[in-house]
Amino acid sequence: MEEKILVLAYPGSGKTYLADHYENVSDFEFQHYRYDYGEFKHLPLEQLKGRTEIRTNNPHWPGNFFKALEEELEKGRIVVVPFATSLLEILDFLEASSGVRIIFAIQDKDSFEQLAVSFKNRGNSAEFIERRRNDFQKCHEIIAHSKYEKVYINTNEFLSDALSKIGVVFKKGTGVKNYF
Repeated sequence: MEEKILVLAYPGSGKTYLADHYENVSDFEFQHYRYDYGEFKHLPLEQLKGRTEIRTNNPHWPGNFFKALEEELEKGRIVVVPFATSLLEILDFLEASSGVRIIFAIQDKDSFEQLAVSFKNRGNSAEFIERRRNDFQKCHEIIAHSKYEKVYINTNEFLSDALSKIGVVFKKGTGVKNYF
């Protein structure tokens, strides 16, 4: 059986790129598990992120997310999930996970302005960008103090490069985007 790998990666780190280029990767987004977007659910994912005025909380959260995440890990893919302080519930899942290699990935501490430009270019709202700006250093602190593996993505480095350095193996091809 293949190793179960869960990568908790900061937004903008390259999760979607991995799924676009490696068949053994699952880009696992939490938005549609956590929120109900009603009539706006047809919008592209990047336009939904941070849009508090068009969403309501899903009453099945976080159980629905953890169940789907566990099912995805069972398929033997490298599952990449966004990590921000708004998703601290994932830490409860991690504590209960056995047999899963857990890796936190985040850009170096001085790279936020570069991330902000990327967020804007991909269509994220100003609210999303400001939320990430306020969250970036907090995430660094959480990751630094966690017991799990850590990968710091250097400027001009891809998430795949950083993960490859610690032995994560990728298979060329197209992976899965779990956005429902």
